[in-house]
Amino acid sequence: MLRCRKILTILICLSILVSAIGSYAEEEIEDLIDIFESNSKIIAIIKGRKTISVNLRRNEKVLWSDSNGYLGAFLTNLRFFVISTSSDAWQALPLRLDESEKGVASLSPYIALLVTGDRAIGFDAASNRFIETRLPIHDELLAAKAEKYVAVVITSSRAFGLATKTLAFTEIPLRVRETIEAIKITSSKATIRTSDRLLTFEASGSTWNEHRLN
Repeated sequence: MLRCRKILTILICLSILVSAIGSYAEEEIEDLIDIFESNSKIIAIIKGRKTISVNLRRNEKVLWSDSNGYLGAFLTNLRFFVISTSSDAWQALPLRLDESEKGVASLSPYIALLVTGDRAIGFDAASNRFIETRLPIHDELLAAKAEKYVAVVITSSRAFGLATKTLAFTEIPLRVRETIEAIKITSSKATIRTSDRLLTFEASGSTWNEHRLN
């Protein structure tokens, strides 16, 4: 009887521990970087202590900025800047003049995403590096979004997924006459329902999976 009580106690403790771990994973991540522009500089204050700045070039203008979790980002007419809590400097990616005008930017606690007319650019807080892939020429951009652990870019002929702690986008082509009917992106998963298939991309596997609907 005593042994049964001990086993029951252990099971209850394990249940509480698992529940606590799960709830912690879903907690909102605190913004650890404050960013602002001042006197032709972009400035990041990391965890309220370390200040890192970079000078903007002449005629360089800020078009968009955001901070979220472990990342801060600026988009100018000339460059895409990203900084993480583990960085010692702003990381900058040069842009063509026409790219910034058409750029769509999104930021999550772990991934920064910029989509221009012909490429998708990600930045992963874990690796502190830019990750780039080319987009099909003349494709229409249907969706571009960074969530907590995944970023997804969807065009009229392909879908691209990027998971944190990976080194490349993963893509899946759409078939001829296959149309997209619904898109859902959560913190760790993207789901695309087309006329023929259900496509899913998860951070844990960082690959596209497909299920036929017919």
